Amino acid sequence: MKKYIIPALAIVIFLAGLASLMLPFLPFGWLFLALAALLVAPYFKFMRRFIGWLAKKDNSGIVKKAGGKAARLYRWAEDEDRAGKLETIIEENSDEDGEEKSKEN
Repeated sequence: MKKYIIPALAIVIFLAGLASLMLPFLPFGWLFLALAALLVAPYFKFMRRFIGWLAKKDNSGIVKKAGGKAARLYRWAEDEDRAGKLETIIEENSDEDGEEKSKEN
């Protein structure tokens, strides 16, 4: 039963993000959309690529932190496979960014 909570939560967050984009006094639209993408990344290949791209572009480590928290959420839902997928996506793309920085120095 817990496995269905995360996709339902992602849909609610996605809809909240769309509503926030439409209403100018709610400035969290893009944040909600990115969070929903992070939650559904283990389900869809195109979202995995998008999260990987975000992790590469992120210099502050926010995507890596959020990915870790989302993986913990998957573990709470007893879905170890998707938690591992999400961690792999984040780690592979974060490490490449770190290697490129060390090569530049």
